Amino acid sequence: PTPLLRLDRITLEGVSYRVLGVEWARRTRDRAVDRERREHTTRTMATNEGKKNVEMTTTTTGKGSIVDATNIVSNRSLGSLASVGDMFGQQKQKLTGSAVFAIFVGAIAGLLFGFDQNVFNLIFDETAFRASMGMPPAVEQCGPAAGTEPLWVSNRIALIQALYPIGCAAASPFAGTMNDRFGRYKTLWVGMVIFFLGASLQTAANDWPMLMAGRVIAGMSVGILSSVVPVYIGELAPAHLRGGLGSLFQVGITFGAVFATVWCMILQSTIHGVNYVWRLETGMQLVIGLVMAVSMLFIPESPRFLAKNGQNEKARNVLRKLRGDAGEEVTEAEMKEIEVEVAMESKMTARVLDLFSKEVRFATMVALTIPIMQQFTGINVLMGFSASIFNSMCLNGNTVTLVQNIVNLLATCTVVLYFSDRVGRKSMLILTSAFIFVIWVIGCSLLWTLEITKSVAYGIAVLNAIYVATFALAWGPNGWVIPNEVLPLRLRGLGCGFATFNNWIFNFIVSYTAPIAQNRIGFAGNMMIYAVLMLLSCPLLFFLMPETKGVPLEEMEEKFNVPLKTYVKNNATDLRRRRAPEAEEPEQPAV
Repeated sequence: PTPLLRLDRITLEGVSYRVLGVEWARRTRDRAVDRERREHTTRTMATNEGKKNVEMTTTTTGKGSIVDATNIVSNRSLGSLASVGDMFGQQKQKLTGSAVFAIFVGAIAGLLFGFDQNVFNLIFDETAFRASMGMPPAVEQCGPAAGTEPLWVSNRIALIQALYPIGCAAASPFAGTMNDRFGRYKTLWVGMVIFFLGASLQTAANDWPMLMAGRVIAGMSVGILSSVVPVYIGELAPAHLRGGLGSLFQVGITFGAVFATVWCMILQSTIHGVNYVWRLETGMQLVIGLVMAVSMLFIPESPRFLAKNGQNEKARNVLRKLRGDAGEEVTEAEMKEIEVEVAMESKMTARVLDLFSKEVRFATMVALTIPIMQQFTGINVLMGFSASIFNSMCLNGNTVTLVQNIVNLLATCTVVLYFSDRVGRKSMLILTSAFIFVIWVIGCSLLWTLEITKSVAYGIAVLNAIYVATFALAWGPNGWVIPNEVLPLRLRGLGCGFATFNNWIFNFIVSYTAPIAQNRIGFAGNMMIYAVLMLLSCPLLFFLMPETKGVPLEEMEEKFNVPLKTYVKNNATDLRRRRAPEAEEPEQPAV
């Protein structure tokens, strides 16, 4: 059918822009627009100085009327669910070999992150490692009669794991600036060079200070890579596959955790009588990094960054290579769309104080709070120390950790394949928060009231697997997705930098306090703290966070730009599923 045109109103930098959007076979709400072929409809977008106008045109092709790509702004950078592919019916861009290769190279950074974050989980109790770090052997007894580590040892182990996110936090505020100034490709190389330095120091460490330096530097590299890779993958992926492919970084993290566990278990079971096994375990990250670095020699710069730097023809050639010959019209429309986005961004400025302006203060609150609440699930207690925790319960901690990480991987893949664009963010966060509370109330009650036999320990291991899967279904991906969704374009880079910083700082707090809490109040006491925090998060989410799934940009901004009382009231009734407007027969144009 011939599309109807609609004027949608969005606000960018306090300036109202009228952007032409397309609505197939749906009623027009504002006014009838002449749909005669080849007629040009011109609208003016005023900038905040009111000085420059951008002419927007409607064009046609031999296949029927279409809206020129310069009339829309896509979900790639603004968060709207509209995409250029929707304008062309069934025309879809194919996922070419070049795009697949580049996206998977980017996802290897997630594997590095997952491996490096989890590998010491299985190393902490190795006698040779402890001797190298000046620590006594691990407590061999298990169960209620077992002793505890000296507090200084718990503190040292805590810092080994916790200084890694400190490095991430230190680098993340600068990663966005490097990403925008030097490009995605060069920023990837900066991250890789820093990674090789940090990984080398960890592998060669002969004392605790050297290992600490390696952990901080490796963390800095991941702080950079975790900021640039999701952007890089999102800009290379076709619009209709962006959601799933964008989650490959998270899949890489969970796969890296599984790989680290399997690698350590293989070496610990096959190599005996030497004191360098732990160096082989940590050294594998150098091999993974080398594979990624060699592969990066064959991947392109992001077309969007090339366009931003005035290299439009090179950007167009790269985009055509990534998209292939199928859907050429869609690819050309996507390129024009990128050009318009770049032009709009060039007129926008962002200051820290803008994050707390009346229009976006609630969006900033959500963006900065969700990453903190993600850490308050307590997930990094188990991801960092599960082997030691379950060893103390007389189970094979390595095996429990392997099962835990496999469950995490499978649950994350389930999110990528099914939940990513089908289930509401808010409802899933509330449900999983309540379920995590129930899980650990049951688990902690068992640990407090029953003798820790193997049967009880296996029960806790099962509850832990359920808990990890529950986390992966909602808090795992949404802790990263929601800050990108709620912030407007002009403040997105700045706001997400602060959101990432919050994530890493509270990751440090959780990781650092875990061994010390284990030493003082036990595993059950530690997890009950996080269970209570999850219970408290339910009313906070209900009243202070709107549903963001399926909300176009213009509606997203309207959700936050309201008085506090209205904001809370709207959020309290926001759990109902948003319904698309009913299709109606298109109105006949005026003659």
